[in-house]
Amino acid sequence: MKNRGIRLIFTVAALSISLVFVSCFYDKANKSSNSPNTLSEKEKKQGWNLLWDGKSFNGWRGIYQESFPSQGWIIEAGELICRGNEMPDSLRGGDIITEQKYQSFELKCEFKIKDKANSGVKYFVDESLKSAGKHGLGLEYAILDNENWPYDKPDYNRTCGSLYDLVRAPVNAKVKPMGEWNECRIIVDGNHIEHWLNSVKTVDIEKNSDKYYQLLQKSKYANIKGWGEFKNGHILLQDEGPRTSFRNIKIREL
Repeated sequence: MKNRGIRLIFTVAALSISLVFVSCFYDKANKSSNSPNTLSEKEKKQGWNLLWDGKSFNGWRGIYQESFPSQGWIIEAGELICRGNEMPDSLRGGDIITEQKYQSFELKCEFKIKDKANSGVKYFVDESLKSAGKHGLGLEYAILDNENWPYDKPDYNRTCGSLYDLVRAPVNAKVKPMGEWNECRIIVDGNHIEHWLNSVKTVDIEKNSDKYYQLLQKSKYANIKGWGEFKNGHILLQDEGPRTSFRNIKIREL
């Protein structure tokens, strides 16, 4: 009886230790998959890649430049931060673009804004189209503080999640309170374009369709030859307005 009791104690102890190891393993796995600027095993299998590694400027450079801007953009606590109008105009870094060009892709990232934010994620950016200062031209996923900008009107196609100046995001697409992370998602599959803001679809349009060209002719880009015509281009993060933070910038080619 005594030996059976001892064996029972050892068995219970062994099971307890095993449960601790299993619990630690799953905790570590969950933390790893949820850590900012990392890929889960599921994402890896689905073909996702980090567009920003969370710790360096590798893979990015300034628009119309060969290297990354020496000022205006910083990395803090796993966030890629555009300091925006905190900086004098002469010291702003300007827009940044990926070194690689993309054609059909799904892109997702998180962004955090401040009061009166006015930024964006652009795609199909080609440096042959010149813009004023250090800004690039391309289709734009608008990032905006809707509550504190005059663009939140029925005749403005510039609210957060919109295809800037072409397709307005629906009213049920809400920006989270200041200081919280929002999720941006852009899908480009051939000519098909979708924008999503915090799991709400905000844009669904066919590029080069009659509707697309009608909207283009009513936009600020109507007289810019070649705008929106490129089949591929750089991804761009805009230097505009107040401080804007980005993280978890991921892409998979379709």
